[in-house]
Amino acid sequence: MIVTVSSYKILPERIQEFLEISSELSKESLKENGVLRFDLLQNDGDEGRFVIIEAYESESKRKSHLETPHFVNWRRTVPEMFSQGTTTVYYKPVSPKPEDWKK
Repeated sequence: MIVTVSSYKILPERIQEFLEISSELSKESLKENGVLRFDLLQNDGDEGRFVIIEAYESESKRKSHLETPHFVNWRRTVPEMFSQGTTTVYYKPVSPKPEDWKK
């Protein structure tokens, strides 16, 4: 199992557009086999700051996700919305144990 946490800072004039395309990405990603979580979070004090938390059954499922049309479209579209660099950190779950995670 693998979990990724990615953070984004979006240009003020592009926030609504980022919300729309990222919400669609989340919805479509959750339909994929092996995607356990796909959470889009917006900062409560800075509406241009977002975090996406993704959980996959395996690294191969994560890699498959990167080839889906909805991800390719998202990845092609969003970089022009960024006001600064992005970060992605990979984690392994500790608690609950991977076998206890549910879709």
